[in-house]
Amino acid sequence: MPLALTVLAWGAVAFGNVPGLQVYVVQQAEKVAPDAVDVAAGFNIAAFNLGVAGGSWGGAQVVQQLGLGHTPWIAALVTLGALALTLYSGRLDRRVPAQPQPVVSRA
Repeated sequence: MPLALTVLAWGAVAFGNVPGLQVYVVQQAEKVAPDAVDVAAGFNIAAFNLGVAGGSWGGAQVVQQLGLGHTPWIAALVTLGALALTLYSGRLDRRVPAQPQPVVSRA
């Protein structure tokens, strides 16, 4: 039972941010490019998939080149980098209001 609870908690923490981020991306797309909301949503999910693949590849490289013992501090660095990017993104959102882009027809 403790293993099941651990896996449940791990999944909630690892993937619990996906719906909220998807809503954020769609809201931003509605402001900036209303005709491309579906494209923005698709790119967002594609970015998640690339992140999973890149993280798996990077983790394997760390284990193969440096050893399993180095994964915690490298994971901490990656997490700090993600936090820095998140804070920077929030600062940009507060500083620059999104302006709708004109739609250019290509006939």
